[in-house]
Amino acid sequence: MPVRPQPAVMVPAVALFALFVLSGCGGASAPATPAGYSGASARPANAFVFYDGGPVLVAPKLYIVFWGYKRYGDPDKVAPLLISYAQNMGGSPHNNIYTQYYEEVGSKKIYITNPKSQYGGSWYDDSAVPSNPTDQQVAAEALRSVAHFKYDPNGLYMVASPPKRATVGFGTNWCAYHSYTYYQKTNLVPYDNFPYMPDAPGNDCGKNLIKPPSDETGTDEGVTIMAGHEVGEAVTDPQPYTGWKGESGEVGDYCAWHNIKNIAFGTKSYTTQPMLSNATNTCVQKYK
Repeated sequence: MPVRPQPAVMVPAVALFALFVLSGCGGASAPATPAGYSGASARPANAFVFYDGGPVLVAPKLYIVFWGYKRYGDPDKVAPLLISYAQNMGGSPHNNIYTQYYEEVGSKKIYITNPKSQYGGSWYDDSAVPSNPTDQQVAAEALRSVAHFKYDPNGLYMVASPPKRATVGFGTNWCAYHSYTYYQKTNLVPYDNFPYMPDAPGNDCGKNLIKPPSDETGTDEGVTIMAGHEVGEAVTDPQPYTGWKGESGEVGDYCAWHNIKNIAFGTKSYTTQPMLSNATNTCVQKYK
């Protein structure tokens, strides 16, 4: 069983720009909003990532389990927004950013693709959720979702927890993170720990950060910012940190809280952060 993060270390939110694993080498987290966010800012130094020999998700597919949403409620309508985002991200210029990254199998480079359909489905698991689920409990829920959806070697399994039911450290230390476990001992399962973003204090985790587009509310802006951050990083580094990484973290960490904008995904628009492009060594909202 891999070492996975135990997000319980208390550090100032402003120090979290490049926060990785909070207790080891098994996962990667999205930082809480720095104090005084004011829009566009310069990209960080050393803006590139390198390949460390591990897997990527070549044909990405996102599966979402809404853990306890029917039991505990969804007052800010996070579930329909996450589903809408997942249904529209495939084939977008934003998700095309990841097609410059690849895995190596033998001497062959296999590049990430950007298929139009990247939404694998959603499941409302109405089982009880602990007040502060541990990472092991989140990983176990991810494995239950694998059993529900069936195993997909290109799948990312997002565990969306309901209001007031988040792993310790949410909103102060981190906003979301991705890690991995194994299904039937040998099958890699990347998963996201995705708490209820509107619960974060103030505008930490993206709430009311900029004027929202018509397809979401200010309260829910952090949902799509964090979903984009975690999906991009899990696609390019599903087994942290064996895929694409650099001195400042993964492809989302370099650009966290830089130049947040409302971006078109087909006929929909969502609030998103840019992601790192190795091709230009800059943070971009789209590629090619």
